[in-house]
Amino acid sequence: MKKNQESGIKNHGKQGLTNPRKIKFFETRIADFFRKAGREHLPWRKQNITAYEVWVSEIMLQQTQVSRVTSYYAKFLKRFPTVRALAKADWEEFLPYYDGLGYYDRGRNMLKAAQVIAKEYAGTFPRDKKLLEKLPGIGPYTAAAIMSFAYGDEHLAWDTNLKRVIGRFFLGGKQLVSDEQFWEDAFQTSRKTLNAALMDFGSALCVGRPKCEACALQSACVYYREQGKREKKRTTNGRRLTAKKIDWKEAQAYVFLHENHKKFFSSLKMSFKPFILPSGYNTRAGIKQYFRDTYGLALSVRPPHRKMSLQGRPTLLVNAQILSGQPRFKVFSKKAKEEYTENIGHRVSRAFRAS
Repeated sequence: MKKNQESGIKNHGKQGLTNPRKIKFFETRIADFFRKAGREHLPWRKQNITAYEVWVSEIMLQQTQVSRVTSYYAKFLKRFPTVRALAKADWEEFLPYYDGLGYYDRGRNMLKAAQVIAKEYAGTFPRDKKLLEKLPGIGPYTAAAIMSFAYGDEHLAWDTNLKRVIGRFFLGGKQLVSDEQFWEDAFQTSRKTLNAALMDFGSALCVGRPKCEACALQSACVYYREQGKREKKRTTNGRRLTAKKIDWKEAQAYVFLHENHKKFFSSLKMSFKPFILPSGYNTRAGIKQYFRDTYGLALSVRPPHRKMSLQGRPTLLVNAQILSGQPRFKVFSKKAKEEYTENIGHRVSRAFRAS
């Protein structure tokens, strides 16, 4: 314990991190918030939840709003009540109960993981964080959530909410948490309770633009005391950097059509080129409609991964994956797509990363 504390002080600076009173204050206020305003109504917050039920909720919740997941969760579990039932399903059986959540590689990994668990672990999720992390689509966060919520083991589930709340309160910035093991040892509250409480606190109060005036942690929070200076954007000559305003409603969409990011389809036959759609089809819904009406394909369309002004025209670079239908296009490798993307970068007058 002492060694980890010394490591934490070295990595994070002299912030009084090992002060038992500050840690107790933090845990007490967070627990009080959770008792009064915790989201206990959520279907995956029930008592005696199984590892399978935790896993389904956590995979669905990745980069997806809670309100959206709740409408899928119960229907999914009714159709696939156990991991063995899910392992028997193919993509066509699975898709109607997942379609609309987006990030379809998550869905494919769910089927793969279910098959591994059914075959290699007799239909039971292993009670071992390292073994869980080896399963398709399960990383350190999801493994920790399963271990904490289903098995009651002492693991912090490091999602963006936990890092933001802990980083701001103790260190002054959401990006400053680095030594996760130090924090694993610092707190005394049950990880199942602490994980849920911090997730809810981070979603309700300690959001991107924190509601500090309504926060019970305010009196001891480094972020509040420093007025968030460690998170302020970089400035030049005292002025905040701003991007040139562009009317993205008039943008053309460069659509990179693929299957599992391995096969890329081209609008040309001799060389790779994305599908260039006019401004009337530059939204996710518009892109789906264009390919459905023109080629009979159902797509999953991601938000633009890059925005730029290309030869004077606002342009969106968009990845789209084929869900169903038969593509009749020339197939190219991922390398050909990357070479095209690199080449396009040399012709950009000004580029922005999508927020």
